[in-house]
Amino acid sequence: MVSMTGNDFHQICLSCMNNYVGLQTSDGKTHDGFIAHVDNEYVTLAIPGEMMNSEAEARQFGYYHGYFPRRRFYGRRIPLAAITGLFLLPFFL
Repeated sequence: MVSMTGNDFHQICLSCMNNYVGLQTSDGKTHDGFIAHVDNEYVTLAIPGEMMNSEAEARQFGYYHGYFPRRRFYGRRIPLAAITGLFLLPFFL
Protein backbone atom coordinates (compact mmCIF):
# COMPACT_ATOMS: atom_id res chain seq x y z
CA MET A 1 0.00 0.00 0.00
CA VAL A 2 1.30 3.44 -0.93
CA SER A 3 1.04 6.18 1.68
CA MET A 4 0.09 9.59 0.29
CA THR A 5 0.80 12.94 1.89
CA GLY A 6 -1.20 16.16 1.90
CA ASN A 7 1.01 17.47 -0.92
CA ASP A 8 0.12 14.42 -3.06
CA PHE A 9 -3.58 15.05 -2.48
CA HIS A 10 -3.02 18.74 -3.28
CA GLN A 11 -1.72 17.82 -6.74
CA ILE A 12 -4.52 15.29 -7.32
CA CYS A 13 -7.19 17.79 -6.24
CA LEU A 14 -5.75 20.40 -8.61
CA SER A 15 -5.93 17.92 -11.49
CA CYS A 16 -9.55 17.05 -10.57
CA MET A 17 -10.68 20.68 -10.26
CA ASN A 18 -14.37 21.18 -11.26
CA ASN A 19 -14.97 17.41 -11.31
CA TYR A 20 -17.48 15.57 -9.15
CA VAL A 21 -15.48 13.57 -6.60
CA GLY A 22 -15.82 11.66 -3.38
CA LEU A 23 -13.41 12.26 -0.50
CA GLN A 24 -12.79 10.02 2.47
CA THR A 25 -11.28 11.60 5.57
CA SER A 26 -9.25 10.20 8.46
CA ASP A 27 -12.30 10.24 10.75
CA GLY A 28 -14.06 7.77 8.43
CA LYS A 29 -16.53 10.25 6.90
CA THR A 30 -17.12 10.56 3.16
CA HIS A 31 -18.03 13.75 1.32
CA ASP A 32 -19.03 14.17 -2.30
CA GLY A 33 -19.15 17.32 -4.40
CA PHE A 34 -17.39 19.38 -7.04
CA ILE A 35 -13.88 20.58 -6.25
CA ALA A 36 -14.36 24.35 -6.27
CA HIS A 37 -11.07 25.57 -4.75
CA VAL A 38 -7.72 24.17 -3.65
CA ASP A 39 -5.07 25.96 -1.61
CA ASN A 40 -2.01 24.73 0.30
CA GLU A 41 -4.02 23.54 3.32
CA TYR A 42 -7.66 22.98 2.28
CA VAL A 43 -9.84 21.72 -0.54
CA THR A 44 -13.30 23.30 -0.89
CA LEU A 45 -16.15 21.16 -2.19
CA ALA A 46 -19.34 22.58 -3.72
CA ILE A 47 -21.93 20.10 -2.44
CA PRO A 48 -25.26 19.94 -4.31
CA GLY A 49 -28.28 20.47 -2.08
CA GLU A 50 -31.97 19.78 -2.39
CA MET A 51 -34.30 22.02 -4.40
CA MET A 52 -36.40 24.59 -2.59
CA ASN A 53 -40.09 23.68 -2.03
CA SER A 54 -41.39 26.26 -4.51
CA GLU A 55 -39.06 24.88 -7.17
CA ALA A 56 -40.18 21.32 -6.42
CA GLU A 57 -43.84 22.35 -6.70
CA ALA A 58 -43.23 24.15 -10.00
CA ARG A 59 -41.51 21.03 -11.26
CA GLN A 60 -44.60 18.95 -10.45
CA PHE A 61 -46.70 21.02 -12.84
CA GLY A 62 -44.05 21.34 -15.55
CA TYR A 63 -41.75 24.09 -16.72
CA TYR A 64 -42.84 27.29 -18.32
CA HIS A 65 -40.88 29.11 -21.00
CA GLY A 66 -37.48 30.25 -19.77
CA TYR A 67 -37.76 28.58 -16.36
CA PHE A 68 -35.57 25.72 -15.27
CA PRO A 69 -35.08 24.73 -11.63
CA ARG A 70 -31.67 25.52 -10.17
CA ARG A 71 -29.76 23.47 -7.65
CA ARG A 72 -28.16 25.12 -4.66
CA PHE A 73 -24.56 24.34 -3.77
CA TYR A 74 -23.04 24.55 -0.32
CA GLY A 75 -19.33 24.94 0.33
CA ARG A 76 -17.40 22.67 2.69
CA ARG A 77 -13.68 23.09 3.44
CA ILE A 78 -11.74 19.92 4.17
CA PRO A 79 -8.09 19.92 5.35
CA LEU A 80 -5.77 18.22 2.87
CA ALA A 81 -3.99 16.48 5.77
CA ALA A 82 -7.27 14.75 6.73
CA ILE A 83 -7.92 13.22 3.27
CA THR A 84 -7.27 9.48 3.07
CA GLY A 85 -8.93 8.77 -0.27
CA LEU A 86 -10.23 10.53 -3.36
CA PHE A 87 -12.34 8.99 -6.14
CA LEU A 88 -14.16 10.31 -9.21
CA LEU A 89 -17.95 9.97 -9.28
CA PRO A 90 -20.45 10.28 -12.14
CA PHE A 91 -22.83 13.25 -11.93
CA PHE A 92 -26.24 13.16 -13.61
CA LEU A 93 -28.63 16.06 -13.95
